[in-house]
Amino acid sequence: MTEDILTRARTLSGYDDVSAVRQAQDHDWVLDQVPGAPSTVADLGCGTGALLDAALARWPGIVRTVGVDGNDGRVRRAGARLAGRAELLTADLLGLPPLEDRFDAVFMTSVLHWLHPDENRAFAWISAHLAPGGTFVLTTHHPVTDADGYGGEDVVAREALSALGYGDSLAGVVPMGVRARPAPTVRALLARHFTVTASEERHVPVRAESAARYRDFHASTFGTYFSRLVPDGRQEDFFSAVGRAAARRTAAHGEVYGITVRVWRATPLT
Repeated sequence: MTEDILTRARTLSGYDDVSAVRQAQDHDWVLDQVPGAPSTVADLGCGTGALLDAALARWPGIVRTVGVDGNDGRVRRAGARLAGRAELLTADLLGLPPLEDRFDAVFMTSVLHWLHPDENRAFAWISAHLAPGGTFVLTTHHPVTDADGYGGEDVVAREALSALGYGDSLAGVVPMGVRARPAPTVRALLARHFTVTASEERHVPVRAESAARYRDFHASTFGTYFSRLVPDGRQEDFFSAVGRAAARRTAAHGEVYGITVRVWRATPLT
């Protein structure tokens, strides 16, 4: 198990196997935000290409598709999934290269919290690469936070750390409760570059099907972000403790934690 779970975390592999826990639930909701049928589409933080695959199935008239992700392994997986139907780039979303393209639709889902505190850099690039009348669709996560600013995956990581004897401090990382900015703050950031034309939210309970399943989800989604807080020799123990904490919370509360997911539809400022 050691090589499997540690490799999964270090490479963010295996995401397709566990994405049903959260992100895959939003695909239709996101695509429904685009008016009409776009002919050019980009997905920033495209992961393994699942959203682009769904877009191509919905709009067979798309003539130009671009996906960008910072993880080379996920880009390779997207290439296998999309089989030549998209141009795929490995790039940091905070350092995107200029393109000649102007897109009818640009997506960025389940990503913004990883760009904190420099979200404005990505928004400026998107605004510059949207076609006139184009649509930017963004999803953001908003966990309930406690008085210390912890929320979402923070609560699982803290419980795992405590169970291993390291206390529950997340000193050394920016908590997800901080990274996932409140909706009014996101709206203010968007307003620098876009006109928000629609926004809606829904509460999403995150549940653990089993300790092992959640352990894998955490490793594929958060990688070593939290596990770096324990010594190298305790990494496997940490992921196992995360799984047990999530399973315990699900049994006790019916969910690991709840979050609000908000979808935003925006157009460039005129």
